[in-house]
Amino acid sequence: MKTAFKSNTAFIKSYPPRPKINKLRWVISLILVLISAAVLIASRSSTAFADWFGFNIYPIFSGIGSRLWGIFPFSVGELFVILFVLGTLTGLVSLILYIKHRRGQRIRAFFNGLSWVILAAAVLFFLVTLNCLAGYNRTPFSRYSGLTLTEYTAEELRGLTLTLIEKANKAAGEVELNSDGRPVKPEDFNRLACESMEKAAEKYEVLKAYYPQPKAVQASGVMSSFNLAGIYFPVTVEANYNNAMPVSSQGATACHELSHLSGFIREDEANYIAFIACRESDSPYFRYSGYLDALTYALNAYRTVSTDSEYYELTALIDPVILSEYAYRNEYWSPYRKKVTYKVASTVNDAYLKANNQTDGTKSYGRVVDLMLAEWKANGGKL
Repeated sequence: MKTAFKSNTAFIKSYPPRPKINKLRWVISLILVLISAAVLIASRSSTAFADWFGFNIYPIFSGIGSRLWGIFPFSVGELFVILFVLGTLTGLVSLILYIKHRRGQRIRAFFNGLSWVILAAAVLFFLVTLNCLAGYNRTPFSRYSGLTLTEYTAEELRGLTLTLIEKANKAAGEVELNSDGRPVKPEDFNRLACESMEKAAEKYEVLKAYYPQPKAVQASGVMSSFNLAGIYFPVTVEANYNNAMPVSSQGATACHELSHLSGFIREDEANYIAFIACRESDSPYFRYSGYLDALTYALNAYRTVSTDSEYYELTALIDPVILSEYAYRNEYWSPYRKKVTYKVASTVNDAYLKANNQTDGTKSYGRVVDLMLAEWKANGGKL
């Protein structure tokens, strides 16, 4: 009996304690999802609410996040993505093992482990909604800048493009170039990007915000394969840019991503705000980067409404330094365009933008031409 009793006790102790369902995690998750859904629905239903939220609530969350994560000199968002992938794989294995050792209690164990996944997803949804998604429905930046968007003629587009060629040519003569004809990236690049945005805010008060220094992504080559020049990471409120792509693109891209921190999330507006920041910058490099990107969009638009002879008549006026830079950019991106990741990422980005009130998807980036034309016309053919 003694031996049997000991054996029976050992047998009983071999079972792990019955797992408890943590109701608090489920309650917190539900609250966060409900708040996020309410904000998202309200912002999509009412521009007035989206504006109120953008001016009163968004600055609080973005200000805390950008100051907190801005302490780190590296991209916390990039680290987060890596840890998220590793954590997901580790968590999946752990969940399977956790359930496996809970014989007779596996359903309860499954939901207990699932509560952590749901909580993490709810927190992410909450942060992305408050720091990004609600901003798609704000009053367009054009209203605050006093611009009136109207239909334009091919002749007006030609006039804008000629103006940008003149400005870009001037910028090309002022920027420092290396022996290969590529622009030299300033050592204080990050500081200059912030100062450029702050200078734009002097012209448009609605752009006043806390601008943390933009951060280069270590895995920039991976970004290129996914057709990413930059990314605003709403979870950590960081402006990240591709440090592997041609230097001439990095200045305008950094300002584009920083512009999202002002609460304007639409891509055409971010492009326009970046253009303003770059052209008003005290840095010849940022002016050069801004005008090159603006001219690219204008040339692409003009190409669709002009004949070959008309188009090449304009390109013949572009400084050879700029033409060389455009060729260099194309040479850099050409191999990536053939990758599956590039095509898939482009499709996903297009779908994401369409799902967030940008009905023309990735083509919305090119709508910056509409904004530039509105300003050009309002100023009597000047920028």
